[in-house]
Parts: sequence; structure tokens; C-alpha cells
Amino acid sequence: MSSHRRGRGLNTDHIMIAGVFACLLVCACQARTLHAQSSSSCSKKLFWFTAITTKSDVEYWRYAKVALLSSRDNSPNLVPVIIVGGAQGAASNEFLDNLAWFREHGGIVYHHNLTFGSDLQAVVDRGLRDQKWYETVEGTYMRLDIPLIMPHLIKQLEERQQGVSEHINQELALYTDADVMFYHEVNPCKLEKPEIMAIGPEMDRKAASWTELNKNSGVLLINLKGLASVLPSMVKFANAKKWDFAVMDQSLINEYFPHHDLQHRDLSQLPEPYNWKGYWGCSPTIIITHWHGPKPERCLNCYIDHMEKSKVDKEAYVSGCKCNESYNELWRRAVEMDGGGLYMKLISDQNKYYIAAGDAAKIGSY
Repeated sequence: MSSHRRGRGLNTDHIMIAGVFACLLVCACQARTLHAQSSSSCSKKLFWFTAITTKSDVEYWRYAKVALLSSRDNSPNLVPVIIVGGAQGAASNEFLDNLAWFREHGGIVYHHNLTFGSDLQAVVDRGLRDQKWYETVEGTYMRLDIPLIMPHLIKQLEERQQGVSEHINQELALYTDADVMFYHEVNPCKLEKPEIMAIGPEMDRKAASWTELNKNSGVLLINLKGLASVLPSMVKFANAKKWDFAVMDQSLINEYFPHHDLQHRDLSQLPEPYNWKGYWGCSPTIIITHWHGPKPERCLNCYIDHMEKSKVDKEAYVSGCKCNESYNELWRRAVEMDGGGLYMKLISDQNKYYIAAGDAAKIGSY
């Protein structure tokens, strides 16, 4: 099944659905929020978005499969949606197979053109960036368009199954990067409703103030109306800076809030368990883990393989793995926190999901 809607900046959007709403389970509302979300709203199904493009590394498809399977196991109240960017004609057969896998396992595939894609393209046309830059950043900026995608998505779902929208939370949505795993339920009833977005810290968890702390956009709880209202001024700010951001959407978010927001609003704080990093060490409260920094296919296996040698030479992994120093520093933090124990557990869990997904890639047996 497919559907097309044409609107300002939303050309050739469509969705593919594979029985994801056959049984709509309602999660139990266990707590009220500080902003008094109604139990009828916060107990509904929550859309969980991630994004990928036809130019994305195949490694991220493997992560996306693990994320979907772990969400089904541990947070079945989420409705998985993968936003797909890039020229559809450029999709490889492997890419199309991965889209089919995602649908077959209960996910929604939604093709989307960035509403501010012409602003990014203008940077390329002016010779400030090349086309490869556009292809690289397109997927990362998709998260900002989620409030504009939602009405089209809801409308198309309703056309296919009347009344389904009554079971969907239309005030909030969850976004994560593809490289996450879910360990417990994401229940918005337990979270404060953000005015715009809730976001967690990046590497460092402490700072003189929340405003000064660098935030990580790998997991976002989005107030759909709130983000929609501020997006035009964010794009205007980005255009003034010629979209020159070191870490793309994340740097835009960090630079814009609160000082350039028209009302000087800051973003809400997402509790750390919702964007937990492996180098923070073991914790019984983890809800979502995020492969920020070393990843299973980027240095992490090598670090673990060198653990025995590191007992004699603490820096053996530096010469043995030849990874960038920022990754080395995060591995040092992991070893200091719990001897790398959480990373080894995550590797093991990731590998189990790889096998469940039918993916030939293996990342070790720790």
C-alpha cells in the first residue's frame, strides 16, 4: 500500500504499513507529569521516529533493525516509523530489502523530502558545500520535520483504518538515532511534557548550569506543536549561519536555544536513562542505550579484544586499534566506570538482535 500527498515542501511523501495496528495495546499510565498531561493522552501509542537515507552507511540499517526488535521486546507501546530521505531512484536492492524487512517487522516506512531542503541546497548552489555534504546532512535534519510529518502520517493512517488516530498520542513523539537499544518502556506518563523538546546531555553529565551543558540530539521527546512553532525561526537562524554547524542538527539545537530563541526558552531536560551511553557505566535504570562514540563496528570490538593486553599495558588499545583520540578517551571513561562491563553487555545484546534480525553481521560473543 502507498499513498502520496503533495504540499509545500512535502513532495512525494508516502507510507507503507504492514499490520502494525492489528492490535493496539494501551500502556498503563503510572504517573502524572508536572504539566498535567491527561491520562487519556499519555497512555496512547507513541510514534517513535528514526531516519535514514539512500546514502546512509549499511551499518546504520543493522542498528535500525536492532532498535526496532528491542523496542518490540521492551517498549511495545511505541509505533516505529523510519523516515527515508534521498532519491528513491538511487536506492540499491539491499536498501529496498531493508525497507521491506522494516515493514514486515511492524514498522512504518515514510518517504519524505525536507521542508527546508531548498535552504540546504542553496548552500551547495553557492559553492559553500558540495553535494555530498547535502547527502550527509539530509538524514540528520529529518528529526526537525517530525511535527510537519505527523499530520500527513495520521491522515494516511486514518484513511486506511478509520478510528486508528484515537489511539495515537498526537501531542508528543519520540525521536532516536538508529544506533540505540531499548531496555524498558518509554512511558510519556512518567516524563514532564516539554514545551518544545526534551533532550539529554552529551558526554559530560555535569556543568555549572543546564544551559551551559552540551546536549545530545540522539534522543528527543518532541512537543509537536512546540517544535512546529519554533522551526521557522530555527531555519532562519541556520540560513544566517549558512548552515555551518560542526555537528549538524545537534549544533544548531545547542546554539539556538536559549539565547537565539525569540522567547529565550531553553529545552527541557530528558532524564539520563533515556539516552544512556556505554561509557557512563552500568545502571539498573537504563531505558534507552545510545551507541554514542565507539560503536560495535567502529573500534569497540578492538578495544574489548585488547582488554587482556591492557592489563599489562593500559594504553595497548591505542596502538593496537588506531582509533581517533575522542573514541580512546571515551573507552578510558568506560574502563574507569565499570571495567567496560556495560559495553560488553551491550555488545552481547546487540549480537543477539543481529541474529534475530537474520543479519549475517556478527559483532562478537561477549
